[in-house]
Amino acid sequence: MAFTRQRLVRVILFCLVLWIVWRFSCSLCGTTTSLNVFGSFSNYPSDETKESLFLTEHQCRATFPGLTKEIDQAVARGSFILEKQPDDYQGLVQARIKDRKLYVISAEERPSRDMLYERQAVLYQLHRAIITSPTPLPDTILTFSIIDNPRQNVWSFSRSNDPNIKGNYWVMPHFGFWSWPKSFIGTMDQKLDRISEIEKEIPWEKKIDKAVWRGTAWFNSVGNTALRPNLLHATKDKDWADVQDLKWRTNAVSAENSIDIADFCKYKYIIYTEGVTYSGRLPFHQACGSIILTPPPSYMLHTTHLMRPLFSSTLPFSPSYNSKTAPPPHNPRWPDSYSPSEANVIFVEPDWSDLQQTIEWLRAHPKIAESIASRQRESSVDKGYLSPAAEVCYWRSLVRGWSSVAMIEEAEWGTWVSEGGTKGEGIRFESFALTGKTKWENLQ
Repeated sequence: MAFTRQRLVRVILFCLVLWIVWRFSCSLCGTTTSLNVFGSFSNYPSDETKESLFLTEHQCRATFPGLTKEIDQAVARGSFILEKQPDDYQGLVQARIKDRKLYVISAEERPSRDMLYERQAVLYQLHRAIITSPTPLPDTILTFSIIDNPRQNVWSFSRSNDPNIKGNYWVMPHFGFWSWPKSFIGTMDQKLDRISEIEKEIPWEKKIDKAVWRGTAWFNSVGNTALRPNLLHATKDKDWADVQDLKWRTNAVSAENSIDIADFCKYKYIIYTEGVTYSGRLPFHQACGSIILTPPPSYMLHTTHLMRPLFSSTLPFSPSYNSKTAPPPHNPRWPDSYSPSEANVIFVEPDWSDLQQTIEWLRAHPKIAESIASRQRESSVDKGYLSPAAEVCYWRSLVRGWSSVAMIEEAEWGTWVSEGGTKGEGIRFESFALTGKTKWENLQ
C-alpha cells in the first residue's frame, strides 16, 4: 500500500510539473485557452499580449501565425534594385531607417489634405514599430505610396490578386490602423473597443436583420465600374436592405446619412464594396460578429487573406448548384472555397444578382448564419490580427523582409551622413512631422 501511495505521489508531482511547464509556455507565447462558441477549445492571445508593442519576432510569428503571408510571398520573389524616384513624385515617400531612427528623404511638397493624413499616419505607424522593437531593425531605404493603385517595388495599401499580373508588390497596413480622421471612423483601437461593447450588448438574434451599406456611388472599382450603382439598384425599396449613397457635406469630413463605422456591427449583414482598388473599411467590418457579403475582392489588404469564403454559387438556390453539367465554381483570384461550416464570409455575384437570395437563405438557416458571423470575428479579433501588437509585428516583419531583398545603390541615393549633411540622407521624422519639409533650406 505504501508503495502505491509513493507512486501516486510521484504521478501527482509529475503532472504538476507538466502543468507548470505548460502554463509557462503559454505565457511566453501570450495565449490563453478558452472555450469558443462552437464548444471547442482554442488558443487566443491574451488581452495583454494584444496590446503589447514589444513582442520579439519569434513571439510575433508564434502568436499570429500567417500574419506575414503577404511579406513572405514578396520576399520569395527574390532581390531587386531599388531605384530612386523624383523628390516630388505624386503620393510617394522615400525614407531611410538608420540606427533605429527614421529619416524622410523625399515626399510630395503639396499633397491634398487626405493624402497628407494618410502619409503622416503611415509614418507614425512605422516610427512606432521602429522605436518599440525589442531588437534593432536593419538599416535600409524604403519607398511607400498612398495612392490607390499599387506600384512595383513600393509599399502600398493593397495589391491585385489577379494571377496574371506579375510583379514585385509589397502590402503595408492601412493608414486607418493609426487614424482615419472622419467623424464616423477615427482611431482603430477606439472603434475596436466600441465594437466589442456592441457585440456584448447585442447578441446575434437581436441584431438588425438587414444588410447595411454606406458609400459614394460614383467611386467604383477599376475592375467593376458598375459595382456600386448595381448595388443601389439591387437593394432599392427592399425591406431587407439599409443601403444608401452617402450625402457628403462641403467639408468632406462627414456625410449627412453616415453611420459610425462601429454601428455597422449592429446589423446581421454588412455589404463590403471595394473602392478604385481596395477599401480601407474591410478591417473594421472584419471586427464585427456579422456576415460580410461581397463580390470576390480583387485587391488584397494585409488582412484580406483572413477571409475564408463561401461562394453563393455553391448554395442550393444557385443554378450551378442544381446543374449536373456545370463545372464546380472556380475563381482564379480565390482558388479556395469553404463549406458553410468553415466559412467566415460570403462571396456573392459581382452584379449582386443573387444578393437577395443569399440573405433569404441565411434567414432560413439562422444557426449557420450565426456560425459564419462568429467565425468572422473570431478569425480577426479573438485571434488578435487587428490588434496593436499584430500591427507593429507586421511593420517590423515588413522592414526585415524588404531589407533582405532590396538592393540599395548608395551612389544613387547618396552616401549616409548625419542630419543636415549632404544630399541623400533625409531629415529626421520627428522634424518632418512638424514641418512637412525634407530639407532644412526649405524652412527658410
